[in-house]
Amino acid sequence: MSKIKQKYLTAKNAKVGETCVCPSCGTSFVKTSYQQVFCKTKGGTVCKDKYWNTVTPTKRNNVTRISPANRAYYLDVILPNEARERGYPDVETMLNDVDEGDEMSASVENCEWCGLKPEYCRCCDYEG
Repeated sequence: MSKIKQKYLTAKNAKVGETCVCPSCGTSFVKTSYQQVFCKTKGGTVCKDKYWNTVTPTKRNNVTRISPANRAYYLDVILPNEARERGYPDVETMLNDVDEGDEMSASVENCEWCGLKPEYCRCCDYEG
């Protein structure tokens, strides 16, 4: 078991009133409630977020850092507006559109996150 997970379990199993060490930043704190595992010295949920983003493989490997809510908004609102602005009847038609005469666009894969051709993608840093 990794050291960071061991620190988490130690803090989780400590009793209220005991001194614990934050698994994320290493700050000592007195546990004030049974569910507390992280310190409150950094403000907000900084230590908790850092811990879970580190130990969860899917979050650790996520290079886009786009939340599920932002992704849903992008798929439900932004893409339909984009399709309408470009004159397509729907998003699927826009996503499937490939210029036959443009060899470059046929050889480049669509963005794996939003499905658009790289030159239309706004969710990643395409430089083409």
